[in-house]
Amino acid sequence: MTSIAGVDIARHGQENCVNRRTRWILSALAVPLVLLTGYGVSWVGQAPAQQAAAVVGTVGEYPSMTALRKVEEEGVAYDLTWTITSSPLIVVAPHGGAIELRTSEIVSAIAGTEHTQCQFKGKLPAGQNFPRLHVTSERWDVEECLILIGQRTHALSIHGTSKASKIAYVGGRDTATGVELATALRAAGFTVVQPAPADIAGTSVNNFVNKDADGAGVQLELTTDLRMELFPTKDGPPSARGQAFVDAVRSVYF
Repeated sequence: MTSIAGVDIARHGQENCVNRRTRWILSALAVPLVLLTGYGVSWVGQAPAQQAAAVVGTVGEYPSMTALRKVEEEGVAYDLTWTITSSPLIVVAPHGGAIELRTSEIVSAIAGTEHTQCQFKGKLPAGQNFPRLHVTSERWDVEECLILIGQRTHALSIHGTSKASKIAYVGGRDTATGVELATALRAAGFTVVQPAPADIAGTSVNNFVNKDADGAGVQLELTTDLRMELFPTKDGPPSARGQAFVDAVRSVYF
């Protein structure tokens, strides 16, 4: 009986051990299955064509410029340039080059040799720049430019908008300077909307242009038709209207 009992006890212990191993294996398998389900992974059991379709997509806007610069190659996808002067004004083209056409030319003309400027210029093939390199002003965290902006009492950013006609929209938190700009531009014969509508108002405290020394900058949103009138050719000189626009803006900051 003792022998039988001993066999029974040993067998019972083996069964318990097997059961424990089985439960452990099932638990271990359950973890990746739960993770796959929780993260929405849907390729398990799909055909190869379906698997490919699940991972192919379009490039979305980067969550920040920091993220963009970790992926895109400087000198290939974009150029980042700045010129430093002792002026209290910095002029910025956050979406220059081929992202928002002619904003780089406008910034260079307004800054001249007197004012500090910073430009992020897209240089991808046509049609790829805006969808791939455009990052909103609230997420435009180019550290080199933010340092320069924070050291100055006036910041002016030049943007392009797809709105119709030849209109300059004046926004930003520096409403006093915005009013002066609107007055000067109207006197030069330009159509101006100030303050700018909500979708391009530029009044967020997270907008890089509002991170100058006094926490309030000016954002100019210029329609495509206006930008092309001001600078008809890429990297070319301003038209007569373009020079009038530049002179009007510069007059406010002297």
